[in-house]
Amino acid sequence: MRESSAGTARAVPTRWLGLGKLRSMALAMASAAAIGLAGCGGGVELYGDGFSIGVSIDGYPQGGPIESGTHQDVSIWAGESVAFDASEPVEWTLYAGGAAIPADGSTVFYRGASIRATAVSRSRIVVDTAAPDRLLDPVLITLVATSTYDAAVVATIDVFIY
Repeated sequence: MRESSAGTARAVPTRWLGLGKLRSMALAMASAAAIGLAGCGGGVELYGDGFSIGVSIDGYPQGGPIESGTHQDVSIWAGESVAFDASEPVEWTLYAGGAAIPADGSTVFYRGASIRATAVSRSRIVVDTAAPDRLLDPVLITLVATSTYDAAVVATIDVFIY
């Protein structure tokens, strides 16, 4: 027979918020872990060095982020603008035919294409393109982003203008 528990105090309730002891303990441990991780930046582990570059063409994001140590191809039509946003300050170097193109907003004409690169911030560059006529062959320009925090962190992007 079961004894009555009237008049006796229980040190640990058998059901807390409708949960059994095991579930109550798991909830308490999960809450403690969440509070502990919140104090150290959320506990998110970045793989690699955390450096990446986002690409948008005429204001629309394209593909996934470009990470350091990678070589990525991007294709655009003459007349489109392509923007590159780095996750940290970088030094942008743009090449056309082996010659560096300044990122100061000046326009360079190369193989029938008009190319203007403008560094709008320390982590963002916009490349505007145009062509008076249809290009017979794709025009290749290469963009190299080098982190200002660590010169070993580099991403290379080939932009093909059609």
